[in-house]
Amino acid sequence: MADPLGSSLFIEAFGIKNPTLKVLDFFMDNEGFDYSKTEVMEGTDLSRATLFNVWPKLEALELLIVTRTVGRAKMYKLNKKNPVVKKLIELDDAISEYYAQKCCNPESCSSNDLSEIMEHGKDLIKAIVEYEKETSGNTKDRPEKLLA
Repeated sequence: MADPLGSSLFIEAFGIKNPTLKVLDFFMDNEGFDYSKTEVMEGTDLSRATLFNVWPKLEALELLIVTRTVGRAKMYKLNKKNPVVKKLIELDDAISEYYAQKCCNPESCSSNDLSEIMEHGKDLIKAIVEYEKETSGNTKDRPEKLLA
């Protein structure tokens, strides 16, 4: 089941409803556990076809790793050793911190503060969106391509 509170701050801040970002956001919001593809599909409100379309690229970039197998289902979680995942988590934390400060003390936050935070992540988000659009399916692609 999707988040009853709506989309996350991460997705809202960028204004991009991209399936790859939705999957990564789901794992960032629920990083304490591992999940099957079915659970991710339900948690992101993505169709099975859409999830299975983006999943190979997430695995090829080693953004997600298999943690264990339960019956026939593989369980996955974020690969926190991956440099792209590290940057995304930093960005997600910075966005969350900005909104927390804004909520608690609106006078201390300006729209420029968020622009500065977002500027650091725009290129990475753009690279992820562009990578998803590629149809090569080359499993030799690595996260360094996104950080270039």
